[in-house]
Amino acid sequence: MKGASKEEKSIPIGALNSLPVVMLEHGVDPWALLESFGVTREAMASPLTPLATVTHGRILEAAAKRMRCEHVGLLLGQRATLDNVGPLRFLVLNAPTVREAIESLIRFCGLWYRGLHVRMTEDEGYACMSVSIDPNIPGARHLLTAYLAANVRILELILGRAWRPTLVRIAFPKPKASALYEQYFQAPVWFGQAQYEVLFPQLLLDQPRSSHDRQLARFLYQHMSELRDRQGGDFSSRVREVIEKLLPDGCTSQKVAEFFAVHRFTLYRHLDELGSSYDSMLEDVRRNLADQLLGQTDIQIAEVATRLGYENQGNFTRAFRRWYGCTPSEWRKSRARVRAGSVDAP
Repeated sequence: MKGASKEEKSIPIGALNSLPVVMLEHGVDPWALLESFGVTREAMASPLTPLATVTHGRILEAAAKRMRCEHVGLLLGQRATLDNVGPLRFLVLNAPTVREAIESLIRFCGLWYRGLHVRMTEDEGYACMSVSIDPNIPGARHLLTAYLAANVRILELILGRAWRPTLVRIAFPKPKASALYEQYFQAPVWFGQAQYEVLFPQLLLDQPRSSHDRQLARFLYQHMSELRDRQGGDFSSRVREVIEKLLPDGCTSQKVAEFFAVHRFTLYRHLDELGSSYDSMLEDVRRNLADQLLGQTDIQIAEVATRLGYENQGNFTRAFRRWYGCTPSEWRKSRARVRAGSVDAP
């Protein structure tokens, strides 16, 4: 997302709650290390306090060296709970279906986990949950392993203890302790992959969950939505940002919905509730970008069409004529004359 530096991206300090226990089990004093990074017992008593993602990574990197343990992320992740996501825990565990539980988790976890990106996609009968962070962050390997393992723990809470993933993919090369990963995930683990992700049958997503309180779910969803809007701008603005980001590679409603971890029909419903639609937003974003690129740069019109996600210049020209009643070339020439002070803009 735009506008956030590495230091501004953060994770709750409570994500480190299990690290002292893990380090003590390996005969290493945890507090000497944690306090060297400014993390005290008093600070850990407020688990939702944000701590820079960079600092989290450096702490895990240092802990792995002192413990001489390259699977520290796995040890942390398998102890994960939903205690560090505030009221989101209750929304997730009260969801009527598995899909809605996961969608809520991904949609709102960014309120606290600003340095972590969680995504769910569906393809060829499988659902895939993946985690990613800035790859240049120190200790990224340990962080991503921890959150991948944590996702499995959370999915157990949603789907039941008997659930196991179909496949786990991990980006770093196969380690000497690879058996520990298969023992924890109880599933095939492929190393040296492109992403950190866990796969399971897609049909489980629409599986109903028991103990659903519709009124409580509605209240919690509204509360979380209001909290998110106060912290990160409204939903429509975020959709516009995603559309702009995806345009050069071919933006579709499916891709935008995947970014928010919802089905495209859920995306349509949310936008309809805001008095908007995906098509109108796509049109607005394209028109605004066209104004900027044609009026403020010398980029060729064919390149502008590509950046706006049109298959060819002809499609862009037809859309532009619909907006302004003239071609992009005519509009650009008119703007040039306006800047020269000789004519009014169309």
